[in-house]
Amino acid sequence: MEVLFELPVDGIHAAYPHALIDYTGEDYLHMLQWLTDFQPAEPTTLSEACRLQLTPVRQHLVVMDVEITDDSPPEDIDRHMRLLLLMMLGGILFPNTSRNLVSLLFLHHLERLDDLSGYSWGATVLAYLYRQICQACMENQRDVAGFIPLLQVKT
Repeated sequence: MEVLFELPVDGIHAAYPHALIDYTGEDYLHMLQWLTDFQPAEPTTLSEACRLQLTPVRQHLVVMDVEITDDSPPEDIDRHMRLLLLMMLGGILFPNTSRNLVSLLFLHHLERLDDLSGYSWGATVLAYLYRQICQACMENQRDVAGFIPLLQVKT
């Protein structure tokens, strides 16, 4: 993971904090608004309390891309970066089988952007991929989710 994709395997574990166990969908939407200044127009974009459809996020990013300039305040750039990172986490590193939902469980990792490089993302991505493969083998799931490029690497 570290050599091929430059995702560190050493560092802080990217774990889900126990403080967020009781969070509801509304709590995650408030956190999303606070960190990114993005609020979905329709509450139906939230699925299973902690998953958000990627389509409204993509549409918001298109509008936001035009607004970000060299003169933009650092807070706006950070908000934009958090949304882009959320898309990367949900759409590339930790996708689900729908390919259109992102887990908001990662939001707490995006609070402090300076800490992101200290997490063990490579180990987390690998563990997630193995879990998705296992689920695809054991359940009525036809597709495998996860960081599929890792399976396509020839040694």
